[in-house]
Amino acid sequence: MKKTLAFGTLGELIVLVHVEQSPTDPEWNAYVDAWVAHHAANNRSRLLVWTEGGAPTAAQRHRLDERIRKFGPDTARAAIVSESTFARVVANALSVMEHARAGRFLGALGGSHAPESSRVYRMFARADLRQALAWLDIPATREPEIIRYLEQLQAAIKNSG
Repeated sequence: MKKTLAFGTLGELIVLVHVEQSPTDPEWNAYVDAWVAHHAANNRSRLLVWTEGGAPTAAQRHRLDERIRKFGPDTARAAIVSESTFARVVANALSVMEHARAGRFLGALGGSHAPESSRVYRMFARADLRQALAWLDIPATREPEIIRYLEQLQAAIKNSG
């Protein structure tokens, strides 16, 4: 079976690449387990998500939320890089879940619950990769290394199954 995602660590950064389809449950569970283990080992986590439009299903998002709600405040950040409208919708859903978990959902009437106000999830266009890395506290000098790693993960998906 062809993979729908590939991920790995690059120093303190977890990099995830999605294709256009949603991941299978085993793929998603392996990724979430890796994220939780990485966070436990480092007391924080930084994720770069590069997606063609694939995103976790509603059930997968809920399992993710159950796991990461144990993280300390402001210790996890995920920059989601995509041109996909669907990926933006999913990022909004994750942001709403985060706001609800933090008790901010109803606490700021009229406030935004979009990814721009999220402490965990932020959306970026592909042209804004450098800004995504800055939000993750990753130096711009690492951009070429990260681009090469993204290409390796994309090739791993392409050559699977």
